Amino acid sequence: GAKSALMLLVPIASASSASVQVSWTQTARLGEKVTLLEDQTPFVLSSGACDGCPDRAISVDSKQTFQTFEGFGGAFTQASAVNWRKLNATGQAELIRAYFADPADGGLGYTLCRVPINSCDFSPESYTFDDVEGDVALEHFDSTVQKDVDLGMIDMILAAEAAVEARGESHGVRGLKLKLLASPWSPPAWMKLPMKGVYGDPGEGIRTMTGSAKPFGLDPDYQASWANYFGKWLAAYKARGVDSLWAVTVQNEPEASPGWESCLWTPEYMAKFVAEHLGPTLKATHPEIKIFGFDHNKDHVAEWADGLYKNKTAADYFTGVAVHWYGGLNTENLQKAHEVDPTKSILGSEACNCVGHVVLQQDGVSSWWTRAERLSLDILEDLKWWAVGWIDWNLLVDVNGGPNHLKNLCDANMIQDAAGDKGGQPLIKQASYYYMGHFSRYLPRGSVRIGVNDTVEQEKPPGKDDLKNSQPMVFTPCEGSPLQSFSLDSGGMLTVAGTHFCLDISAYGKGPRVDVYSCAHSPNQQWERRDAPSCPAGGQGTPACSLLISPSTDKCLTRVTTSGAAIGLDAGSKYTVAQALPCIAGGDPSQTFSLKFGDAGGFPLSFPIRSLATPGGSGGGERELCAGPYIAREPEFASLAFATPGGGVSVVAMNRGDKPLTFSLLDVEAGLGAERLTVPPHSISSLVLPPLDEETSAGPAPSPGLMAVPPDSRAAASEGVGEEAPGETAIRGALATAAAALAAFAVSAALRRRRHGRGGLQAVQQGEDRPMDRPYVIWSQEERAAAGSPFAAGRVRSEMSSVMR
Repeated sequence: GAKSALMLLVPIASASSASVQVSWTQTARLGEKVTLLEDQTPFVLSSGACDGCPDRAISVDSKQTFQTFEGFGGAFTQASAVNWRKLNATGQAELIRAYFADPADGGLGYTLCRVPINSCDFSPESYTFDDVEGDVALEHFDSTVQKDVDLGMIDMILAAEAAVEARGESHGVRGLKLKLLASPWSPPAWMKLPMKGVYGDPGEGIRTMTGSAKPFGLDPDYQASWANYFGKWLAAYKARGVDSLWAVTVQNEPEASPGWESCLWTPEYMAKFVAEHLGPTLKATHPEIKIFGFDHNKDHVAEWADGLYKNKTAADYFTGVAVHWYGGLNTENLQKAHEVDPTKSILGSEACNCVGHVVLQQDGVSSWWTRAERLSLDILEDLKWWAVGWIDWNLLVDVNGGPNHLKNLCDANMIQDAAGDKGGQPLIKQASYYYMGHFSRYLPRGSVRIGVNDTVEQEKPPGKDDLKNSQPMVFTPCEGSPLQSFSLDSGGMLTVAGTHFCLDISAYGKGPRVDVYSCAHSPNQQWERRDAPSCPAGGQGTPACSLLISPSTDKCLTRVTTSGAAIGLDAGSKYTVAQALPCIAGGDPSQTFSLKFGDAGGFPLSFPIRSLATPGGSGGGERELCAGPYIAREPEFASLAFATPGGGVSVVAMNRGDKPLTFSLLDVEAGLGAERLTVPPHSISSLVLPPLDEETSAGPAPSPGLMAVPPDSRAAASEGVGEEAPGETAIRGALATAAAALAAFAVSAALRRRRHGRGGLQAVQQGEDRPMDRPYVIWSQEERAAAGSPFAAGRVRSEMSSVMR
């Protein structure tokens, strides 16, 4: 029978209207049913279709251009290579095809990957290529990088390089090559400062790869040697035939020393090292290699960008900063980092799900799917806020999430099960693999982010309905939020006012963490207000100067600035949290709070828990913080759009919610639209708008408030501009070394193709035409009502899901 789409389309233009067909692909879940990267029936954008469109809409405007994109990929870790080696020849070839082949050939089209310099935690053991203590001149450096050869890393990279180059040749993208980002986790132990006072310290301190002195780990006396180490490692990889080396980061996660290979840095020390050592060394020996700073979580990226670029010499060497996903979305920090220097790039360099290790489809479809949604939301938000690339972590792990020599096990897009422990295929594709395809297949290198006004999800601040058990109490700027208002009843229950959630000392009173939890009138939820021992004049004996004490533990509510690990977040992040700690004799500002509003009213029925004096305000003064539950509320619907080198526009839209969403799609420049598009819950869709010609375009449509963000002024690399449009000059042999000169032309050429290219549907991948041979199906209202949802029984086809079972 005719293929049924998961999107309801009701275009309202007349037959004579200007129109274009839009191809689209969808991945979706309803209960246990899934559909994976499935092509859907094309629909139509028509002139006049959105004259009366409702408020919920995605409007794309290719006249507003932002950053140019480098690509997607994953990391060639030691664990990935070890697992790849465990596959037979067919399995090895399948992994390379699945990741690096052209989308037309069933691959994800990866073009940007990462590799560790020396070992990382995802390695069978710790190692470097020069363990001879005091070898300042690196005379004993292993220029064969034999350990990486033995583990299979070099062979795996070479296979990927060959696949990408073959893809470029077979699909008409001249000069297409893999790009490789290299990152060290730790210098050799002998180059590091000793850690003193730690377990096993004989008195002089311990030098180790799996720990770091504070505030920085690299011995200043070995800065030149460490910079030369980078150069020797790059030369050794090139000698092995690896020609995809593109950039390095100075250090993986410079703010964390969690027990595996690590080395702490400060922004100032990293900038000095780059200005005086790494920058000059690479300029002399590998001038094509770019340098990215930071390479850690987004919560501190703005501070690091500022610290790195303040050193003007270092700033000349930095291409930008790299970021990881573990500390949350932090989009405001990405914007601030961009504003520090809009000519610099932001690169997403690592992300993966680790809690619970590997979650397979057979372990529960909902959990399996949620992991893919979380990663995809990070991609969407990173790209919306200036990221020029996004690199996943391990390309391949085993069914346990390793190997990892310190058991820091994690999930990946593909899982190796050569032994058949899970009873299925030797190579298991996770839901996140298919979600990644909605980006990497449709946003090729050289794509340019364009303006989007997304009003599909109506934003609202977190409220009491968002409260859940075990949300940690944190201190944030006082803003009069209902979540920062509390009540204290006669039984000592301290609740979020108007709710049944109480402040609860975790671990049945052992703490120190304080959460909100459903009120149970247990001892660990009972509190008393007492006068603080020392108060400002006029505050004694009033709620304006109070302690909050747990009678059962005799501990005080305390404001503490600490690692995010204290509340279940990333160890590299910082939060001001509420903890139950021993009361400090004589009083202390960290345990002294005002429990009143500005009018001195509210206690005990409705009051804030307001800190009296908190360092850190603007100008070095003080600011007030109020306690409230930490609610990580993330968007349920998100979208973005890129103009692709082939001249079209790719739109990616994701619905993480439990209900279908209906909206309109409008191409502002073309003046074309479609009304009442419905996407199912827990789905992601990639839509391809073809290039426009003069006959197709209906003229500009009014834009309902598109984002007013200044376009990125940086000219970025662009290779493989796509097929020539009539009257345009072909760009041939575009190479990375000529990127700066070609980028501006590449971007404008892509947009000219969009406006003046040949009509008809052009596929995303450059040089490829996709036939439109499927029928156009519109659901009637009767069919929709009978189905009950876009997922009517039998309407979801899962042709690719068999590999997951």
